[in-house]
Amino acid sequence: MIARRESGLTIWAQEYRYVLLLVVGVLVYIAFLGLRDVWYPDEPDIAEVARAMFLSGDWVSPRRMGEIWVDYPPMIYWIGTVSSHLLGGMSAFSLRLPNAIAALMTIFIIAGAGRRWFGDDTGFWAGFSLLTILLFVYEGNSYRPDVSFTLAITAGLIAYAEGSGDRPRVWLRVLGFAFFGVAMLAKGPLGLLLPGLVLVLWLGTRRQRLRVIELLPLTLVALAVYLPWFVANAKAMGWDNMLYEFYAQNFERFLTAEHRGHMQPWYYFFRNFWLNFLPWSFLFPFAVWSLVRSGRWRDPRVQLALWWFGAFFVFLSVAATKRELYLLPAYPAVALLLGHWFADVCRSQDKTDGPAPATRPLRVYTLSLAIVFLLSGVGLLIASLNFPGIAAGLELNEQEEMVAAAVRVPFAVMAIVLLSGAAWMGLAWRNGQARNGLIGIGGSFIALYVVILGLVMPAFSPVKSYEPQSRWISEQIGDATHFGMMDPAGALRRGGFAYYTGTMVDLLDDADDVEDFFRRHPGSVVLVRDSSTAELFAGDEAAWRNRVLRNIRVGSHLYIVIGPG
Repeated sequence: MIARRESGLTIWAQEYRYVLLLVVGVLVYIAFLGLRDVWYPDEPDIAEVARAMFLSGDWVSPRRMGEIWVDYPPMIYWIGTVSSHLLGGMSAFSLRLPNAIAALMTIFIIAGAGRRWFGDDTGFWAGFSLLTILLFVYEGNSYRPDVSFTLAITAGLIAYAEGSGDRPRVWLRVLGFAFFGVAMLAKGPLGLLLPGLVLVLWLGTRRQRLRVIELLPLTLVALAVYLPWFVANAKAMGWDNMLYEFYAQNFERFLTAEHRGHMQPWYYFFRNFWLNFLPWSFLFPFAVWSLVRSGRWRDPRVQLALWWFGAFFVFLSVAATKRELYLLPAYPAVALLLGHWFADVCRSQDKTDGPAPATRPLRVYTLSLAIVFLLSGVGLLIASLNFPGIAAGLELNEQEEMVAAAVRVPFAVMAIVLLSGAAWMGLAWRNGQARNGLIGIGGSFIALYVVILGLVMPAFSPVKSYEPQSRWISEQIGDATHFGMMDPAGALRRGGFAYYTGTMVDLLDDADDVEDFFRRHPGSVVLVRDSSTAELFAGDEAAWRNRVLRNIRVGSHLYIVIGPG
């Protein structure tokens, strides 16, 4: 074997790789938070509740349109409101910043666990893989509760595991369950039930019966964190209402799929994991197989990661309601397992001068991904060069035409990034170095995320944001505190208008409701969804049409704006 001499740059990168991880993390998770408005799904509704909390100072009862709203527990509203106070006002950036910080904290917690348990290389690769996962990046740049939920569960499981190791420490196990209480404040009882299930399986299969029994009193710690808010809010909204919402938002979601149409087949996560966990999803089976074949799966900490992912995956697959982001709290476990395997692959590579057998899956995947990037880059470059002709052949509304013009340059830049990534990964495959292959894959996706977050997504804001149309509505209604909305899906959409106008949005069912609304709010307007105009105009179409002020569009939703007449 010939000793391989490393360059000074390589040695420097090895020495300061956690610093580089932080710098790249700040770039991917924080740099572009304020470049787009809050978007559906979910963000505007959550932002509207945070706005009400910001203005009212009521930290106990989240409110939407003046009514207590407990679709989510208060954590997501608290962190958005605190951030907005600290930054001097509420904005898309101030709302999303806590989630971005939570994402970075999760990355470094899992990197730290990997470093302590399996070595420095495992820690770095675990953090690097989690940082570059597609869905984790998207959620870390959004204002939804799942990243803070993931942070609390990750911190809780790692703390408990640290307190159950070679040097048992009760205070760390207590701290772990305190984090599960925080997770309950983020997304309800699953914040205790799911990590509790993981620990029961982990300890039970290792025949640690006393530790399993110990979990029961430890649940009191989690409840002590969660119940003060639960009781205070129940007193505010009434115990009957609170208990009903608690059942509906948690157990009914598990048992039935009627809530907001999130019904999915049992294999939903099997199907979606491969896309959401890019760029590492197709390497995960090899990581698991390597751990099984080598016998490393017997390591208690590897078993924890396996149970962590497996329990979440099976439980959520059995549930009737499924969304891709529900599996997010299991991603740190997958990153830890991948980091373990990546470190093994790199060590195997370091022992030989050519491609090691252990690197074969990685080399095949690197080449395959390089080909995909090459074909995608060529296709996107051709499309961006011919964008005017392509757009002319499509039936686009005014907003879509604006977007078509705005995305031409970002798409061209994305094409260049894809082609550069293809070249980077192709060179890594050619020289056969595992470490270069991993950096090439992750680095290519990081560059892609920067272009998407910094250029592409902001270009889509005109069709995704409620802000431009809400600004016009605010100018139209002046000091009015309400405007009306006649839309079958209005309950799901009014949060965006309410957040950006700062007013109440009243849902109306028919023409009588519209007239009654104008009697109460004569200086306001009513938005009528185009699909509801036939019902509204049925009585006297000519008279109603004379009251039309203009049409406004948000994405695919067209509204007719009616004045008081």
